Amino acid sequence: MAETPSTEPASGGPRRNRRKPEAIRLAERDIRLAKEALKRAQDGGSETAIDAAKEDLKEAEAALRRIRKADRGEDRQQAREDFMEEYFDRLGPEVANLVKTDRELRELFDEAIRKGWDAQTFDSELKKTDWWNDPKKGTSWRTAFEMEFQSSPGQWQENLDLAKQKIRDVAQELYNMDIPEDVLDRIARRYYYQGWNTNERGLQVWLAERFGRQEDQGAELTPGGTLLDTERTLRDAARVYGISRPDEWFSKTSRDILNPDSNYSDDDAWNELIAEAESLYPVFSGKLSKDRSVRDLGAGYISQLARYLEINDPSMIDLTDPLLQKAFTNVNPNGEPSALPLWQFTQEIKKDARWQYTTNALDTYSSIGSDLARMMGFVR
Repeated sequence: MAETPSTEPASGGPRRNRRKPEAIRLAERDIRLAKEALKRAQDGGSETAIDAAKEDLKEAEAALRRIRKADRGEDRQQAREDFMEEYFDRLGPEVANLVKTDRELRELFDEAIRKGWDAQTFDSELKKTDWWNDPKKGTSWRTAFEMEFQSSPGQWQENLDLAKQKIRDVAQELYNMDIPEDVLDRIARRYYYQGWNTNERGLQVWLAERFGRQEDQGAELTPGGTLLDTERTLRDAARVYGISRPDEWFSKTSRDILNPDSNYSDDDAWNELIAEAESLYPVFSGKLSKDRSVRDLGAGYISQLARYLEINDPSMIDLTDPLLQKAFTNVNPNGEPSALPLWQFTQEIKKDARWQYTTNALDTYSSIGSDLARMMGFVR
């Protein structure tokens, strides 16, 4: 940390040019006037006037002591604020939070205020503390502290610019979200002081909270990036597992997955969907996984349904189709889950009103008609 230039007030305590409280200024004026009155009385030689002037001076001095005593708590608080502002005004809330939570740092700040340390002294004393030397306390803060105050100003600004670009990139990648420049200016320093440059978890939590706040405030957002990809994946998963979920579930679950503080992961979402699918379709219980869906296990039935209903693209068939639901929720005579045999499933398709309008049905009816005609001797 660079030493404070001699032309500036010492930065280790209250500002030297801080305006004196009005009450103290008036009390000091009363003392000065009382002293002048005492001198005049002494010059005049009147014992009565001298005694009265001495009493007035005594009262004025007592009044000043009372004011200073009352003002001491406020003055000390002002001193601390001055100290923080002059030493660490560029560091934002990080230092203040550390001082609040670490007793050793609070005591060090108090000592710096009492003794009026300059920047170099405070820097030297800080590095003697257990807090500075304990690897479990504030490692990222110490690294950032040295980076800011022991590197050239140009290097530190370059680091801040890199942090801002990284925050922009991650915000776009995860949420398709733009971060205003003034916010980037405030948060870039936090990127280093809270160790986001070595562990992106903190940055991801901050972005998740910011996205959530913007949604709560009714901001016009266009979700994209990983958030939108995750939501689409979950919607596709629900469809291939034959599950119906409200839109709110997909959006909230996607945000939770991207927020490390939610303690909810991508695997949690998949396990939830699989458990529900096994509950809906007991015939597939124990056979489902992230790579094996209801749609995969029921592919033969879907293919048969598409064939007989003459649907060119089997993927257009939803698992909620009544015929598939009947096939997958069937029970055998013993009351155990058992999928309909395919031959029986085919018979069920031909009972469906949709089949009656297919070419397959017309051909079938034509064939039956021809067979009956032959049997009755109308055609050879």
